[in-house]
Amino acid sequence: MKAVLTAVVSLTLFATSAQANMLLKDVGIIGLMSHDIFAWDRPNEVNTENGRLDLSTIFDYDGGKLWESGGNPKNAENAPVYTVTMDLVDFYKARLAAGDNAVQARQATVVRFHAIVIESYTRVMSVTLPNQISSELPNNTEQAALRAMHDILPGRIELFDRIGRKELVLTNFFTAKTRLNEKEMNQQLRNFDGDYDAEYKRIEIPFTGKVINLMDIDREFIEKFSPYRQSEMLADLAAVGRAEKSMQQVHFASHLTDLFSKAFCSKGNAWMPQEIPCH
Repeated sequence: MKAVLTAVVSLTLFATSAQANMLLKDVGIIGLMSHDIFAWDRPNEVNTENGRLDLSTIFDYDGGKLWESGGNPKNAENAPVYTVTMDLVDFYKARLAAGDNAVQARQATVVRFHAIVIESYTRVMSVTLPNQISSELPNNTEQAALRAMHDILPGRIELFDRIGRKELVLTNFFTAKTRLNEKEMNQQLRNFDGDYDAEYKRIEIPFTGKVINLMDIDREFIEKFSPYRQSEMLADLAAVGRAEKSMQQVHFASHLTDLFSKAFCSKGNAWMPQEIPCH
């Protein structure tokens, strides 16, 4: 366990290619990571999450009453995030069955979560990780940088080894709770292209007749709560997709590194491993 956690502060990964090598499971892992750091209260314009990777989005949502179904309903809004969420719920249940009490089981599940976040984040971002973990809380500029990464979200994915089903639309509410198999989660995604897939520009909210455009929602947030323009951020990501620059050269990449360093801080958090001090 300690070896995994040490990687947070010591691992340095340099890109061998300008392009990210992103898999569908990265959408699920980083999506759940985002939900565990940020829960945006839009009317009051505040983050209601605690900014730490302690799986509060699963185990503390609504007083902890919904953990068996994945906690925050946002964790079931698309199949990759739902799959990662329920895999962690299953891991937690297995630890309980093996004799852990609830505290031990959650702590072990958080360590498991950290391991997959480290693997995914470093593969996707291809950035040098911070040398220290910061005790500061994540801020809106860092949330804006993470929102820009929605460029990579696939509107449709392939399904494998399923009778009569070859494709899944990830914005379809009625199939969002599809647990994907290993082959499906390991499929490689099309790279950044500086745009959102069409499905995310017309997300239908069931039973309401309402249609939302995620790109417009992200633009509003980015340009209100950060010093950046969405169009410039997406243009930089498109250059990564064309192999013209690396993720290290993206002009807002430092905020993603800062976010990563803050999210692992264990100070005052009983669920986080204490081996890594925050500064």
